[in-house]
Amino acid sequence: MFLIRNEILERDQCAKSFNSKDPGYVKRPGDLGHHKDKEDLLLNIDLNSSSEWTGNWSQLCPTCKIIRPVRSKHCPTCKRCVEQFDHHCPWISNCVGKRNKRDFFVFLCFAFLSSFLSAAVAIQRIWTAKPVLHTEETWIHYVAVQHPGVVAFLLLDMITLLAATILTTSQASQIARNITTNELANAIRYGYLRGPDGRFRNPYNYGWQKNCADFFIHGYTNDEEIAWPPLQQVASSLMMGK
Repeated sequence: MFLIRNEILERDQCAKSFNSKDPGYVKRPGDLGHHKDKEDLLLNIDLNSSSEWTGNWSQLCPTCKIIRPVRSKHCPTCKRCVEQFDHHCPWISNCVGKRNKRDFFVFLCFAFLSSFLSAAVAIQRIWTAKPVLHTEETWIHYVAVQHPGVVAFLLLDMITLLAATILTTSQASQIARNITTNELANAIRYGYLRGPDGRFRNPYNYGWQKNCADFFIHGYTNDEEIAWPPLQQVASSLMMGK
C-alpha cells in the first residue's frame, strides 16, 4: 500500500507541474498590451514573415488573429496556438509542444519505469504468497480472495504500463525523425511535408543523431519554413546530373 500511495502521489505531482507549464504558446499582439481593439490584430502583420510574402494563408489563425509559425497549430481545448504542436494530452491536461515536449518525454520514461517496477513488486508479492488451498480451490481463486488489493492494483498498473510503453515508443520514434504527432496525423494537409513530386517528405529530418542531439540538448529545434524547389527545377537538375 505504501508503494501504491507513493506512485499515485508522484504521478499526480508531475501532472500538476505539467498542467501549469507553457507548452510554447504563440504570442499574440494583445498579450503584449499594444492593442486594445481585437479587430485590429489582423492589421499588425509582420512584414518579415515569409508566409505574408508567399501568400501561405494556411498559417493564418482566424481565432487568435495572428500568422502563426510553421509547424504550429491552434488547440481548441487550450484556445491558443502552440509552436511545434504535438497533441493535447488529457493525462497532463495541457498541450505538448515546443517548450515542454522534452519534459513530457522524460515524464513518460519515468511513468514507464515506475509502472514496470510497481508491476514487478506486485507480481513478486503474489508469487511468493504461500497459499493454504482448500478442497477444489485454485491458486488464482486464493490470490483473488486473499489479496484483492494487490490484484486490482496489478491490473490497473498493467493498463498504465501498456499505455506508457506505447506513448514512450511512439514519442521516441518521432523524436528520432523530428516530426510531431499532429504532423503524422495531418501530413496530407501540410504543404511543407510534401516534396515537389507530391510525396511525403520531411524537410526537418536531419538524421536521427542530429535530431536526438538537438532535442535532448535544446529541447526543441528552431524550425524555419522551408520551400521545396519546383518540380521542373528538380527534373532539370537530374537531367544535368546525367
